[in-house]
Amino acid sequence: MNDFYFANPAHLYFGRSAVEELPALIGEHKVMLVYGGKSAKVNGAYDAITRVLRENHILWVDFGGNTEPSYQKALEAIELCKDEKIGCVIGIGGCTCMDMAKIIAFGAKNENLWGYLSFEIPVTGKEDHLQIGAVPTYPSGGSEADEAAEIDDLERGVHGSLYGIHADFSILNPEFTYSLSQEQTAYAAMVTFAQASICYLGGYSPIAEGFTRTVLEAIRDSVQTALSDPENYEARATQMWASALTTLGILSCGKDKSWAWSFYSDLEIIRQCMPISYRQAMTVLFPRWLEAQAVHHSDDVRRYMVSVMEVDGGLPAENAVQEGVRRLIDLFKSVGLTMTYDAFGETPTREKLETAAAAEQDSALSKEELVEMYLACMSEQTTEEPQ
Repeated sequence: MNDFYFANPAHLYFGRSAVEELPALIGEHKVMLVYGGKSAKVNGAYDAITRVLRENHILWVDFGGNTEPSYQKALEAIELCKDEKIGCVIGIGGCTCMDMAKIIAFGAKNENLWGYLSFEIPVTGKEDHLQIGAVPTYPSGGSEADEAAEIDDLERGVHGSLYGIHADFSILNPEFTYSLSQEQTAYAAMVTFAQASICYLGGYSPIAEGFTRTVLEAIRDSVQTALSDPENYEARATQMWASALTTLGILSCGKDKSWAWSFYSDLEIIRQCMPISYRQAMTVLFPRWLEAQAVHHSDDVRRYMVSVMEVDGGLPAENAVQEGVRRLIDLFKSVGLTMTYDAFGETPTREKLETAAAAEQDSALSKEELVEMYLACMSEQTTEEPQ
């Protein structure tokens, strides 16, 4: 087990009545509510929050329409915060809205925001910011529990990240996920499954791996219930808490992140090459990424396949990995997910993939390995059953 330091300053309030904590948390602050399209009002989160604010005479302003993490919209919101003397910014929704809330709250107190988002100015974690609240209604991203926020400057076509800033508090009510569609429910579960799996990989820590295996089993066991019975509180609660646990950091304590966490860099390469969502890119790539990494990290990947995917431990390492990859793909398909990129539109050429892979500096795979991995994800391939 490696040396580690663990702390997470986010205060998480979980349950049906969690929203009632808001007055004590907010105090006398005026609030900005950051949300996306109609979902925050359909799922009941907006009405529940504004009811509590109204009953406690807390003023708020709306900042809706955040369907993508736009830097330009964040700048607009920052000016509104200053004009309205906002003291607390609450993101309601998926990662887009929660990330936007973090960046808005940070930018309202710190000049040269893009300097921080582009890493030209380091974030120490001690910078001042408006109070930040997060209310997830689409579990999987984990922004309610982690220290990260992502954003895009759509005018310049560049990406920015803010690391080191947690939400001050998060309200986790599983009822706010009841209105998710079958597809959204399936993607939320399997993205969380892939993200938790990354925590399992890299080095060896029996406690961390035991925690993670329990989370993975809970996701797998509850997703079918959530799909067949969308208002099953226990299933939705399991999915929501699993998402938060995956990004709290505790599942990775004592683990080696040097190669396993390169998954997120590899994920961005395919997103540069074709217009697909984060969840589509991740779920298709994850099994094939494990297959590619097994060439270099056979023991880690094989242990994952045997322990998590329940592959026969007596199989040779290569066959165990192949069988585990097949089982992962079947698991994702069993909840209705598409597992090839060609289903989402025109796929990139080998030349385009080679150019994108050559520019990636953080991958643990070679350019040739990356390209072959992506090509394996493009369409269905017939493989022989492992012996």
